[in-house]
Amino acid sequence: MLKKKLQSIPLGVKAAVVYTMASVFSRGLSMITVPIFTRIMSTSEIGMVNLYNSWYSLLSVIATLSLTSGGFQAAMKDFEGERDQYQSAVLTLTSMMAIVLGCIYFLIPDIWNRIIGLPSVLIILMLVMFFFAPAQDFWLLRQRYEYKYKLAGALTMGSALASTIFSVIVVLYLNKAGSDQVVVGRLYATNIATMAISAVIWIKIYAKGKTIVNIKYWKYSLKLSAPLIGYAFAAQILSVSDRMMISKMVGNDAVGIYSTLYTVSSISLLVWTAINSSFIPYLYQNIEKKENRIKELSLALMGSYAIIAVMLTFLAPEIVRILATKEYYEAIYIMPPIAAGVFLTSVSNMYSNLLIYHKKTNYIMYSSTIAAIVNLILNFICINIFGYMAAAYTTLVAYIVLAGAQVIFARKVHLKETGEKSVYNDKAVLFMAILTIMAALFGLVLYRYTVLRYIIICIGMIAGIKIALVALKKMKNNC
Repeated sequence: MLKKKLQSIPLGVKAAVVYTMASVFSRGLSMITVPIFTRIMSTSEIGMVNLYNSWYSLLSVIATLSLTSGGFQAAMKDFEGERDQYQSAVLTLTSMMAIVLGCIYFLIPDIWNRIIGLPSVLIILMLVMFFFAPAQDFWLLRQRYEYKYKLAGALTMGSALASTIFSVIVVLYLNKAGSDQVVVGRLYATNIATMAISAVIWIKIYAKGKTIVNIKYWKYSLKLSAPLIGYAFAAQILSVSDRMMISKMVGNDAVGIYSTLYTVSSISLLVWTAINSSFIPYLYQNIEKKENRIKELSLALMGSYAIIAVMLTFLAPEIVRILATKEYYEAIYIMPPIAAGVFLTSVSNMYSNLLIYHKKTNYIMYSSTIAAIVNLILNFICINIFGYMAAAYTTLVAYIVLAGAQVIFARKVHLKETGEKSVYNDKAVLFMAILTIMAALFGLVLYRYTVLRYIIICIGMIAGIKIALVALKKMKNNC
């Protein structure tokens, strides 16, 4: 009976479930290792690890030319009979970019070392990853498109597990040996599994595609990805510039503390990613059918997520004590503004979904660029004056700007395309956003009153469950 029920589930649903599980598993492993690494690595060492990850995220936008996100799935449709050839030809572009970046670095290594703040051995690791890693990204994207989820899911989870085990073993060994190369060891151990798998896939793609240069494929891919480079770069600056600036203006110790608590505060994004991916089909269906059932559902989904984000904020003292050492306790006050900023991601996503539907992604780039500039300016001013904790509050302001810009642009585009102001209850969304920010920041006061905080958490959990049930019911009815 169970087997028949499983077989009756659509292939797309099975694939979505497996990929979501793989993502949660990978992110969960990284959270499990937090209490391990915070106890065997110094805050400065953890800061350098996060600095590497921040620069990797930023520079990968240039290294990949956004080809791993922009237009690849569209190409799978347009070049249905030529997927192998397209894949290998586009991989050449990313490989060439990695080589170009490598040449630029080796011409003036000292200058780049000073700018980035990392030793040559780590920058070389980064360049090697830029060369091979896109191969795995292309392969996974194609697997997703073709609903081939079994091998992709197993590989994703296996790679994450291997990376986690290797990194813990290496760090424990080097720490016991008294080595000063703990950071290098951890990053190489973390990336070795991904690098090995990517190298094998890199060879396999060229072996199947047998295409190195194809101008037609290059023009097609670059036309779709080029507009997204600016957006992706701005989005990465908004996401990681705080850690980079803290490193330059305060030091890696502060980066280690800040980034660890930032990671903990933003773990709820996993929940929102799953919610949003399920919501998008309903949104687009509603717009096409000109039905007005989406307002209540969107509010229920955002309300559920708001409660999760706020409850995690209220539990910050307990979470930090479990995951980290005393060095990190003083920084719990950065968690409320970060959690509030993370919630605003849901607002941004809701309205960017509209812009994507109307194929007006340039407005997403505009809003991201504005928010990134605001973040850079405020970080430069406030970190110097108030210290590294100020970055949490400047990030919140930047996300308020991002959400506000997305709302304005989405309303403008939707009105022009359909004659309607919005598919959402904009006033209710605004009220919810203000209420969530205030509730999250209220945690700054509640940290002193444990009993009151627990009572509010219990009430919030009950309310969250009820709202979630309402959302599920509405989603079922919409289906």
